[in-house]
Amino acid sequence: MNFNNNSTKISEISFGMEGEAVFIEGRITDIYKTSGPLVFRINDGSEIRAVIFNPKEEFYTIRIGDYVRFHGVLSTRRENIELQINKYERLNESELNLIKQNIENMFLDKIKREASDFLIRSEIYKKMEGQFLLALTSIKRSVLQERMIIIRHHNDCDGISAGVILEKAISSYADKEKKKECKIFRKPCAAPYYDLEDSLKDIDLYFSFSKKKPLLIIADNGSTDSDLQGILRAKAYDFEIGVIDHHPPTINDNGEYIIDKYVSFHINPYIYSGDSNLCTGMLAYELSRMIDSEIDSYGIHIPALAGIGDKSKGKEMEQYLEISPSKREELERIKLVLDHESYYIGRFSVKNYIEDIMGIGNIGRGNLIVNCVLEEINKKRISQWTLIKKYLEIKSLANNFDIILVDIDKLIFRGEFPSPGRTLGFIHNMHIFDNKINENEKVIISMGMAEDYIVIRATNKAIDVGFNLNYIIRQLKDAYLEEVQGGGHPGAGTIRFVPILKDYVRKVTLEYIENIVNKNNLV
Repeated sequence: MNFNNNSTKISEISFGMEGEAVFIEGRITDIYKTSGPLVFRINDGSEIRAVIFNPKEEFYTIRIGDYVRFHGVLSTRRENIELQINKYERLNESELNLIKQNIENMFLDKIKREASDFLIRSEIYKKMEGQFLLALTSIKRSVLQERMIIIRHHNDCDGISAGVILEKAISSYADKEKKKECKIFRKPCAAPYYDLEDSLKDIDLYFSFSKKKPLLIIADNGSTDSDLQGILRAKAYDFEIGVIDHHPPTINDNGEYIIDKYVSFHINPYIYSGDSNLCTGMLAYELSRMIDSEIDSYGIHIPALAGIGDKSKGKEMEQYLEISPSKREELERIKLVLDHESYYIGRFSVKNYIEDIMGIGNIGRGNLIVNCVLEEINKKRISQWTLIKKYLEIKSLANNFDIILVDIDKLIFRGEFPSPGRTLGFIHNMHIFDNKINENEKVIISMGMAEDYIVIRATNKAIDVGFNLNYIIRQLKDAYLEEVQGGGHPGAGTIRFVPILKDYVRKVTLEYIENIVNKNNLV
């Protein structure tokens, strides 16, 4: 049997070559035993199934990730072409380096940016472009290699918007490339960070569905020391990890972003002198357009929806609102319903249901759901506010500086909407609305106290005079590292602690606020 002198590229193999003797060089991406042959998948930038009947012992030493040369004959099986192996060889170092470079070049030829530019004008986006391209490369490479992709996201309007649009774009790209073995899972985070429970579930998912190195994308979480332990567990199993987030990232004692040594990409406006107004749903949408530009035809309102979910302000938000065919009032309705339904959905993805609500699935059905849920929410709100406003404790620390104290656990049904955080947000907003307060001119800090957590909301003016929730958390962690968790934005988030620290946490928080009053000579 005569073989060609040069290796045959898998991409050049066609049905007309059936019966030809060839040799193929590439990387082993999968191995599995059947009742008949031993089956390999070999990749040189494209992929083909290679089989051998009655293999010798040496074939069982081949491992996923090895680079080999297979000699054999091309044949067809179930309308697919495959290689029937006669023998194999290990590649020497120079041959191995050459095929690695060839594979890399073929990947890079395929990994092209779909959208040529960002949807809006933004100096911060231009600064982040390198990270966007790193993310694009990681995602498309994972699809082409048919690796598992797990998308973890915060379970609120912004996080859901980010997770859903990424899932849509990546799935579309996988379909176009005919990568049926690329499994994509989208799952809300159990906590407002990537915690150990999420990490262990993802590791279990990996063992259940894949032999290849998975890609984990953490959206609207992932940048802080609260995320680190979950990330480290995933890294122990060789996960490739990327983060898309807009929360202030934790910096270590060496001045380095604490997660950067563990991730392939970290898209976060804070790293580039931006802030949280560029929310995660906006960032994820811009990345998704690079993966699949067709999402503009049905999802162009998503960045504005995410921004409304996170109360984004500034010129980027204004541009997204102007572009969106759905106006602010409609997006506010969707946001409220997403918050309500996500609370009950919990850790499930319920793909079609969420997409319908967001207006990127069955729009008619989505409108029915939105109208139905809004009626239920409005009834709850009227009843809840009538009760709550009788039990608010309001402390005036200075002119135009109030603290609202709420015993939050006594005002909600556990396990029902709204959650403590959303309840406090509602209290905070209703107090401002009822009293016709301009939140850019008056400091209002609302604190919802419970046995093992505090939820906090603050006006823009509070942030302007120096209030930052993450400073309080850092101070508490310095004193009780393991017994305090939490995070969020400067003016909105949660502090979690063991119950015995309740009085201490309250004391530290109130002292911090009083120091702001004194520093600003507000007394």
